[in-house]
Amino acid sequence: MEVTQHILTRSACYQAGRTIVPKGIMVHSTGVAQPDPAAFLKLWDSPEADACVHAIVHQGGVIQTLPWTHRAWHAGSPRNGGVSANNTHIAFEILEPKGHTYQGGAMVGYDPAANAAYFAAVYQNAVALTAQLCRQFSLDPMKQVVDHQEGCRLDIASNHADVMHWFPKHGKSMDTFRADVAALLKGEEEDTMEQSTFDAMLTAALARRAAALEAQPVSGWAKEAWEAAVAAGVFDGTKPQSPLTREQAAAVLARLGKLK
Repeated sequence: MEVTQHILTRSACYQAGRTIVPKGIMVHSTGVAQPDPAAFLKLWDSPEADACVHAIVHQGGVIQTLPWTHRAWHAGSPRNGGVSANNTHIAFEILEPKGHTYQGGAMVGYDPAANAAYFAAVYQNAVALTAQLCRQFSLDPMKQVVDHQEGCRLDIASNHADVMHWFPKHGKSMDTFRADVAALLKGEEEDTMEQSTFDAMLTAALARRAAALEAQPVSGWAKEAWEAAVAAGVFDGTKPQSPLTREQAAAVLARLGKLK
């Protein structure tokens, strides 16, 4: 997942300068058949814009549009007087492909087969971004990740259908999304543990090898030269088969008068 930045510095949302302590992540889709992020960057990077999210997820990656702890405008006003997720949640918009329209909040003319590759790309980018944010802010993907529709039911967002008007057309839901984020995080943790275990084993093996070399007596073929070097004060007579570091080599050369 490639992440680039285009902070919406001209938007009133950014200029308000309010911040949040992230308590969750809210997943949105734009509700318009427009896959080009440039269209939304132009729309939202304006003093007149009345919406602003932290990131745009597109087919090629992710564009961060606000600092993650900046208060965004994405959730709207809850119907029953709840606290808006604007105050608590990081939010991103997933861009939808071309070729469909909307009627009563439902996609019209949407072709799941033709858009399978597009959906797979943006879905995986959204999963990767969510995992990154969960890791960064110590969030539980199974408990602290919702979409706009779930936010409405929780009374932390306005009444929108996204993303469940779209995900099921490709066999996905917010439950599968959360599970995929959790699986990605678990895989990363296991990879880290495996690397740590390997590093520890390698360090131990090297230490054992060094100890074994230190205990070895001088080889027969080198005995005469070794004894002469010890007698001349080049070496102290210990650890004849230990590796010679650069600093030790420098000390040897100095004793031999080769550095004058």
